[in-house]
Amino acid sequence: MLFLLLVIFLSRVGAEMVFGEETGVTLRLGPVRVQVLPRKEKAKKPKKEKPPKKRKEEKPKKEMPKITGRAILRGLPELWGIAKKGLRMTFRRIRISPMEISAVIGGEDPADTAILYGKLNAAMWTVMPVLTELVQMPDAHIHLEPDLQGGEMRVRGKVGITARIWDLTVMGFACGIPLIKWFLRLRKQPQPAAKDTDSLPRKDEKNGKQENQPQRNDGDRHEQGAGDGEQ
Repeated sequence: MLFLLLVIFLSRVGAEMVFGEETGVTLRLGPVRVQVLPRKEKAKKPKKEKPPKKRKEEKPKKEMPKITGRAILRGLPELWGIAKKGLRMTFRRIRISPMEISAVIGGEDPADTAILYGKLNAAMWTVMPVLTELVQMPDAHIHLEPDLQGGEMRVRGKVGITARIWDLTVMGFACGIPLIKWFLRLRKQPQPAAKDTDSLPRKDEKNGKQENQPQRNDGDRHEQGAGDGEQ
């Protein structure tokens, strides 16, 4: 049993992903490779017709708070800190190869495209030097190019990562609880409140007066007129 556990923990697992014009994912477990995407088409067998089932009354589901893209971007520095803590404990035994990414940054507004291109460049030059110290990454190639002519964003490349099961277990113990806390804080962030249309002043369609403005009654007018007469 101890020998089997040792063999399992020292086995290398990994994944390789190709994206761009075509998408493909291949998983690796030791010497065995399994292609996940694209799936091989199998001959479909004719299905037997089943009698229709009675529909049960659906209970209203509780709406989960939505996680916005901006909230994730704000939490990326904390997420990067958690990942660095786990990667340091693997002592560069994780290997990322190949690492080939080519991206064309486009958009409708040239100014927004230039700003996004600058942010991605800054993030790349901040993360990559630290990442090369934490993992094995030979022959990494990342190319970013702006398209200020209103083109669409295009990304293509090939990325593969392999690690021992023991190292993944260590990373799981080191990063598991901080990641759960990070995710729970992300969900608890307050959502932008919708505008309260009832509190806004509304006009009366018939009289053309605002509803929330105090109107003078006849008594007030009489008193005002009396006061003017006395003067």
